[in-house]
Formats: sequence, C-alpha cells, structure tokens
Amino acid sequence: MHLPVDLLASVDRQARALAMSRNRYIIRALERALATETGWSAEFLEALGSARADVEGRREMEDLRVAVAAGRTRKGPPL
Repeated sequence: MHLPVDLLASVDRQARALAMSRNRYIIRALERALATETGWSAEFLEALGSARADVEGRREMEDLRVAVAAGRTRKGPPL
C-alpha cells in the first residue's frame, strides 16, 4: 500500500499522540470508516425487517431486487 508522504507523517504524529503504533492507528481508522461509511441506518434495517414479516412486503422486496438486478451494469453480484 502506498501513502503520500504528508499523509503518512500526519498518521505517525496522530498515532504517537495516542500512544499507539502506526499499524494499530491505521487498522482502527479503517475499522471506523467501514463501520460508518458502509453501514445502513438502524431505521432502514428495521424497515427491512418489518417488510420481511408479511407476504406483501416480501413480494415488494423481491420486485425491488429484480429491478435493481436488471439495472446493474456488471454481470456478477456486488462484492
């Protein structure tokens, strides 16, 4: 992995200030980014759970899945 020199210097400064290694600091930053940037809101997950609870909701979710799949530009499932 390549990091720009100025970014790496900032990472090192911040890691030292927190008394942790560069590696640990980067792992922590990546874990936080993955948890916040790719997560769905609790409200959205609750709505999905509610939709799965009845036949009509499951039917609508399947219709949505089919529509999304039809509009995809890649052939395989998302990673």
